[in-house]
Amino acid sequence: MNRKWIALATLSFAVSLPAIAQPTATPFNRHELHSLMQNAHDPAQYKQLADYFRQQETQYRAQAAAELAERNRRAQNTMGTAQKYPRAVDSAQYLYESYVDQADHAAAQAQHYEQLATVPVGKS
Repeated sequence: MNRKWIALATLSFAVSLPAIAQPTATPFNRHELHSLMQNAHDPAQYKQLADYFRQQETQYRAQAAAELAERNRRAQNTMGTAQKYPRAVDSAQYLYESYVDQADHAAAQAQHYEQLATVPVGKS
């Protein structure tokens, strides 16, 4: 039992370590983000958007790792076929899948804005 808690603590620390080491992008509220996405025209603005989405991706991946650990913990506590749906393990699995999907979407947006930041002005 103690080994599992140590492994979980180590995993959560290892997942959060890259987020601590990276400089944080400027946080945007929803309106500012939408406005910048609509009005971005130079590489600095695209880079700012790419950094924001990379930060979002990192946060979602960390949340996904935590939910995967929780899902694995809950999977050990099954009681047989008389369980009600949704089971606790199902809820954790759905959250994990949601976070992975959001991270993939943020990664795709970051890649898009990174490509726009490297295209010379007037060539987009």
